[in-house]
Amino acid sequence: MQARLLTIFIVLAFTSGCGGGMSRAVHAFDEGRSADAVGELRALEPEFGEMSEREQARYALTRGLAHFACGDLRSATTWLRQARAAAMRDPNVYSIAERGRLTAAWRSMGLMPGEEAPITSGLPEVVPEHSEPPHASR
Repeated sequence: MQARLLTIFIVLAFTSGCGGGMSRAVHAFDEGRSADAVGELRALEPEFGEMSEREQARYALTRGLAHFACGDLRSATTWLRQARAAAMRDPNVYSIAERGRLTAAWRSMGLMPGEEAPITSGLPEVVPEHSEPPHASR
């Protein structure tokens, strides 16, 4: 029994680095706390270059979706472009659900799957810190 607990502890210790921050960001996004997800992802950005291609793809997708949910289309476009590029390089980088989210966000910006995003002007510069979506209850 103790050996099993030790094994679980060791596995958790080795997986709690960047994955922990990414997990918190995904969890915040899934709960509708998009601004919190953006904050978590911004904190992880210095580690982006050290992530595997798959981790970078997931980071870009989650960050793009979180910015989009906050109404920050400029940042959403930047990160969703990277997410789309990752999907073009490796069609299996995302799960079916993740591909669906990427396509839905892209189309919600008024773009077709093969189009590039011309969105650059007239968009908000930043997302307010820890803002809640208008429909969020406290």
